[in-house]
Amino acid sequence: REKLMLNYQVHGNGHPLVLLHGFVGGAGYWFQQEEALGGDFQLISVDLPGFAGSAGVPEQDSLEGYANTVIEVMDALDLPRVSLLGFSMGGMIAQELARLYPDRVETLILYGSSAVGDLPQRFESWEASIQRLGRDGVEATTDKTVATWFVDGTESPRYPRTREACAGASLPHCIKVMRAMQGWNSEAWLGELTMPTLVLVGDQDRSTTPYDSIPLWEGIPNAEFCILPATAHGIHLEEPELFNLVLKKFLLRHVG
Repeated sequence: REKLMLNYQVHGNGHPLVLLHGFVGGAGYWFQQEEALGGDFQLISVDLPGFAGSAGVPEQDSLEGYANTVIEVMDALDLPRVSLLGFSMGGMIAQELARLYPDRVETLILYGSSAVGDLPQRFESWEASIQRLGRDGVEATTDKTVATWFVDGTESPRYPRTREACAGASLPHCIKVMRAMQGWNSEAWLGELTMPTLVLVGDQDRSTTPYDSIPLWEGIPNAEFCILPATAHGIHLEEPELFNLVLKKFLLRHVG
């Protein structure tokens, strides 16, 4: 069958920053970063296989496979070297990409992410989410998942637009990527990631707690660690001004 490339969006001008969303996410939920950072950076937001605009792209068997699909986008856009931001599941894929292609990643931002794919502190296990998908379907599962990204859940004023941006996930792909995360672990090779790295997490994150992010900070030689107060999993949506400030200061410090 014909090989399909991932759907992506490009906003702004300047140093390229590739944005990888989390589970049941999509490129459309970076709108508050595009507006705030587009004057200094070129933001390339990618829909990973099975999500949003890439729902028809074939699924992968491993997080390494997902990383390779992102490299295809970078090659198509003639981007030899980028800053790479991965949120949650996207942070695991970003770690794989940085391991496989270290010369392509100038700086790395691992946000709401972990070195352990099973996420023992998550609000529910991947197995429970897989069962929920089979019982309730993709849309109801997405409703519940997106609500956990905000301290105030569905009452957050930013929940509706976020939920809209996360529409269109494919059921088989959701299950496939959850299976890919089960048993995945980067702790043995984190020391190979020598690019400047920012590890960022909310103090009320119910998916990847600060405890889950500490091994990233300790294991990556040039990592900085930031815990933002009164925020849950989706800081870039919940407290965008604070998130954008921290991200911009880190990037300007390392890439100018």
